[in-house]
Order: sequence, then C-alpha cells, then structure tokens
Amino acid sequence: MSAACAMAQAPGAVLYVSGPYRVWVRSVVLAKAQRLARVRAPLETGGLLLGQVVDGEAHVLALTGPGRRARRSRLGYESDGARDTRLVARVHPELHYLGDWHTHPGGPAVLSATDVASIQGALTPSRPEALHLLLAGPADMGDAVASLFTLVRGESAVRRMTPEVAA
Repeated sequence: MSAACAMAQAPGAVLYVSGPYRVWVRSVVLAKAQRLARVRAPLETGGLLLGQVVDGEAHVLALTGPGRRARRSRLGYESDGARDTRLVARVHPELHYLGDWHTHPGGPAVLSATDVASIQGALTPSRPEALHLLLAGPADMGDAVASLFTLVRGESAVRRMTPEVAA
C-alpha cells in the first residue's frame, strides 16, 4: 500500500461512494474548504482538488484556494487558471489534479448547468473522470454541507456520491 493510500484511509478521512466509484477525502481537506468558504462568504469561492488514484480509488489529499485573479461574486466563481497551474507544479508536484471545488453561499447543494459544463470541460482522454466538491449553506457559510460529485467520460449524468465515515 502506498503512503498516499495509507494516509487517505486513516480515521481522519471520509469515503464517498457511488456505484463502483470510491473517493477518499481527508478530513483536513474538508476542514480547509469549510474555512475558506466562511472567510470568503457571502461570495462564492473555490479551487482545485489534488491527490492520487490508488488501486482505482481517488484520494483527495489537498486543495487550493482561489488565486488573486479569481473572479468571485454572489452567484459565480471563475478560477485563476494560470496561478493554479503554477501552484500545482511548484507546491504539489507529487499530486495530480482530480477536479475542482466551489461554494454556494445562501444556495442549494445542487450543481448548476454552469457547474456541470465546467466539470464536463475538465474531462479529457487522459482524464476520463473528474470530481467536484460543492459546499452549500447559509450566506455566511457557517453550517455548510459538503457534497461530492463525479462525472465519468461516457456516462450521461453527473453522480452525487454518498459519504460514509471511515472506520
């Protein structure tokens, strides 16, 4: 078992499942997303999900916040793509892009058509699956709920994954 696999399956991880798809998200990653959501509220914010795929399971080991040039509003978020590329190469070279995350302050835990199009745009022949973590809650994001989605190339719809607390 690789170090990444052992780290993600530690008691401090949440397992998300949908059919045959399994994704481990470290609790510290979820906590960081919650903190960034509260700090940036009531505007949307987001970033990248980084990790590794081990034995067919995705392991989200880190996430980034928004860059200075990210566009944030009450109803939208657009990442600072150039900064994200530089940051991943420099700070997390051992991790791979697994997907994105963003918030819906004062909104539902439902992906918009724009969100789905963004996830679809992340799919490539070398990246047949993309994850998306959505945090939704009150305008101050004080009690935000995390929902994880995945889209697999060749499937017609985005899947909402069900969380299970790791033993």
